[in-house]
Formats: sequence, structure tokens, C-alpha cells
Amino acid sequence: MELFVVMDRSILGRGVFAVFSSLEKARSFGDDMYQSTNFQCEVKACSVIGGSGVPDKVYAAHFYDDFYDTHVFDGIYSESDLAYDAVGRKGLIIRFVIDSPDDREIVA
Repeated sequence: MELFVVMDRSILGRGVFAVFSSLEKARSFGDDMYQSTNFQCEVKACSVIGGSGVPDKVYAAHFYDDFYDTHVFDGIYSESDLAYDAVGRKGLIIRFVIDSPDDREIVA
């Protein structure tokens, strides 16, 4: 399953803002965000790692980069345990509801 991730455009700390089911929804959200905050976003197509079902919730995993002291996007996972295994105890995992940018929660 392919999803579209809206993330910041900076070189370091490329965090995820929202996850969408279509490119059009992701671009619209990114454009709205830029107009309201002047924050530069990019849209990236990502395959969901893990289960083959169609989830309504996914987990964005960010690994911790010791050298730069920041979290960097790793991937989108179908389950929090898979995300945690990928990024370890120093990682950052955020649960997103697909197509609901306001419904997100830091898991670890």
C-alpha cells in the first residue's frame, strides 16, 4: 500500500506532519500549511512496511541521529511494534490516522 507523507523540507529533522491516501490530498494540505505558516513542505510517496491490510492508522518512525542530535524520518509502519524495532529506544514514533492531519499522537 502506498501513502503520501507531508514532511518538512529542511535538511535535518525531516519530521512528518500528516499522512494521506492520495497525492492530491497531501499536496492540498502542504499548500494550505505553507499559506498559513510559510513552512516549506514536501510530499513523499511511501510504502507501508508491515501488514498487508488497509490500515486506518499508521506509525511514522524517526531514528535518532547522535551526530546531529535530531530525529530523522525512517518510514511508515503498519504497527507500532514494527516501528519501534526499526528505530530503537531513542527513536520517535508518531501514530497518524490516514487523511486526518489533526489526529496524531506521539507513541514513543
